[in-house]
Amino acid sequence: MQYVCLGASPTLDLHNMSLLLGLGQQLLLLLLALPRLNCASNSTQSTLDRQADALLRWRSSLHDGSYYLDSWRKGTSPCNWTGVTCSNARPSGRDQGDVSLVVSNISLALNGLQGRLDRLHFADLPYLVYLDLSYNFLSGQIPSSIGALAELAFLDMSDNDLDGSIPPSIGLPHLTHLNLAWNALSSKIPSSLGALTELSFLDLSSNRIFGHIPPSICNLTKLTSLDLSYNFFSKGSMPSTLGALEKLKNLKLIHNNLTGPIPSSIGNLTSLVFLDLSNNWIKGSIPRSMGNLTCLEFMDLSNNQLKGSIPRTFSKLISLTTLSLQSNQLNGLLPPELGSLVFLSHLNLSSNHFIGSIPPQIGQCILLSSLRISNNLLTGQIPYILGYLTNLYELDLSRNNLTGAIPVTLSQLYGLSRLNLSYNHLGGKVLYTSIPPSLTNISLDHNMDLCGDSQYSMYGLTPCIAPELHSEQQIVKRSHFKLLPAFLGISFICLILACIAVVCQRRELVENTIENKSGDMLCIWNFDGQIAFEDIVGATENFNEKYCIGVGGYGSVFKVELEGGVIFAVKLLHSMEEYGDEGTFHAEIEVLTKIRHRSIVKLYGFCSHSQCKFLVYDLIERGSLESILHEQELVEEVDWPKRIAIVTDIAQALSYLHHDCEDPIVHRDIKSSNILLDLDYKAYISDFGMARKLKHGYSSWSTIFAGTCGYIAPELSSTMVLTEKCDVYSFGVVALEVVIGKHPGELLLPFFCRTEQPGKLQDILDRRITAPSTVEEEKAVILVALVAFACLQVNPKARPTMQQVYQALSIRSYPALMLRPLHEIRLQDLHDYCGSIKSI
Repeated sequence: MQYVCLGASPTLDLHNMSLLLGLGQQLLLLLLALPRLNCASNSTQSTLDRQADALLRWRSSLHDGSYYLDSWRKGTSPCNWTGVTCSNARPSGRDQGDVSLVVSNISLALNGLQGRLDRLHFADLPYLVYLDLSYNFLSGQIPSSIGALAELAFLDMSDNDLDGSIPPSIGLPHLTHLNLAWNALSSKIPSSLGALTELSFLDLSSNRIFGHIPPSICNLTKLTSLDLSYNFFSKGSMPSTLGALEKLKNLKLIHNNLTGPIPSSIGNLTSLVFLDLSNNWIKGSIPRSMGNLTCLEFMDLSNNQLKGSIPRTFSKLISLTTLSLQSNQLNGLLPPELGSLVFLSHLNLSSNHFIGSIPPQIGQCILLSSLRISNNLLTGQIPYILGYLTNLYELDLSRNNLTGAIPVTLSQLYGLSRLNLSYNHLGGKVLYTSIPPSLTNISLDHNMDLCGDSQYSMYGLTPCIAPELHSEQQIVKRSHFKLLPAFLGISFICLILACIAVVCQRRELVENTIENKSGDMLCIWNFDGQIAFEDIVGATENFNEKYCIGVGGYGSVFKVELEGGVIFAVKLLHSMEEYGDEGTFHAEIEVLTKIRHRSIVKLYGFCSHSQCKFLVYDLIERGSLESILHEQELVEEVDWPKRIAIVTDIAQALSYLHHDCEDPIVHRDIKSSNILLDLDYKAYISDFGMARKLKHGYSSWSTIFAGTCGYIAPELSSTMVLTEKCDVYSFGVVALEVVIGKHPGELLLPFFCRTEQPGKLQDILDRRITAPSTVEEEKAVILVALVAFACLQVNPKARPTMQQVYQALSIRSYPALMLRPLHEIRLQDLHDYCGSIKSI
């Protein structure tokens, strides 16, 4: 029999059979996997369904505001609802590879929700990481089921109507942010809060929390912000272990019943920026260790029962902008070290028991805008240097025992809006030059020896001229009063004669130092005879205030017009405390009268007596640069070309003083009020009454106040050594002032703090005049700003010399920075390039 093969060989048949079996096995595995995949899908769906059901049940319990949750509907995914975010999570009890979509974030702040929080079942939301229900109208208690949120890191329920206690279950292991402020919670702080070792932010303020601040709160070593203000803590001390919170930046315990002392361990909080312990019953003294808080910017210890003095270690708090110690029982002298707080803007020391005088060092705090030292036991005079705090808008020295006259320098406080000097023992006549002209909120009453003209009657001052009296006794008193001017006049004439006698003894010195500009000049300025001197006194009516054209730190300037139309400026010096003897004064005046420079106001001569000293200068017609920059109508005339020329004139004059005189001369008081402009807007440096010769490159300076705060070089507060680089720094301030139209103020801070200069140059230019209109003008403005930045370096060795500055301004050799347009120049660019000035 013959067989016919219809197919593969037996081997092929077996192979095909294997393939069929393989395909069947894969199909079987696939069929077996389908229920499992379906099960995972059902698991995800059931997790989201449970969470959606819990949120929908809570929504149905809400009243007003629920319309914000219109998207919360049955049958839709909660991942698409308003304020709800989902993410992948691994449900507990599942294998390592299983993940499900769950609700992880709920953010419903400011949605006007009204209802009970305890209707929300937190146990159904175990995967929440972020929960924000702040700024709503939710009521009820915080349910203990909140402890089921084991993954929660952020919890904010502030600004609601929650009441009851803080549940102990809130001690969640991953919580970093907890805010329950502005509710009506009434309980103690649960000890479980001390277990929140990851917490960085804690705010329980504005509730009804009572009991003590638990020591366990000091276990929260990662805290950066702690606010327990406005509660009802029972009288008790702050935890002595408070210093363990070394990362703390903000600490607020305002308005509680805290007693006992401030723990000395507070000095360990070296990262602290904001500290407010006001309105408590804190006793004891201020710890000296608080001087370690060098990052502190805000300190308020007001309305407590603190005693003792202000620690001198406060001089290290160089970052402070606000210091409030009012309404305590602090005593002793005000420390001069307060002058080290150069960034201070608000200082309130009112309602304490401080004694002694107001330290003039406070005048170094050039950024002060509010100074309040009322209701103390202070004596002495008001320091004239307070008149240089040009940022002041509030000055309150009322209810003390201050004496003397109101310093005329206060008239320079153009921004002052409130002045209170009432209830003191101030005396003298209130002059129109003593009060800023725009100031209306003034309190001067209850100063028995203070009087003023009729325009000051509204401020409680009596007229300086006694009213008509009728009784015989009053008439006698009036006659005695009338004799007083005569007596004073005779005394003044005697003083003048004494002054003449002293000056005549030194006539040879003066004749050798004064230039004879006209036939009468030599006779006048060497005081050869009484008539010439009497002409000066007569022309000013015994230095009557109506001839006063300016007030500086060292004296008042009077306009003197003699017969024949000769006009001069006479500076009557306040005092001569800077000079140990007459010889020193005369020797330095001799040097100054030899100065010959186009941009330096000529000094002609002087009158010298122990009770009478004045200097005689050329009168420059337009007045000071400062006054022009403060007047809208005048400043519009000083365009950019004029401003560039003014800065160049000043630089040339200082270069002459520092480098072209036989002995270098440092001016010591370069500022905009000492820069005068003539009718052609040419600039002149004035006020050489306090200049000093430098020997061997430096001079010892007896006091740091021989200058004006805001213009004084920073190194003088520590070294007390005067060099020409002090003038360079002051020039930098003036140059920048010319560019921006006002004192630089806060623009100087990055130089001290060594931080980046924010903003662009064009944003700080004086906008009262037209912007630079040509490329050449833009380059010139950039160059002046660059020069100013170079001169403002904190390290005096990093500053250029005035010779280098004048060369840079006059040659106009522009660095690479000048190739860029003005609108692209950042202030930081100027800071980075300012070293190039030395190489020009």
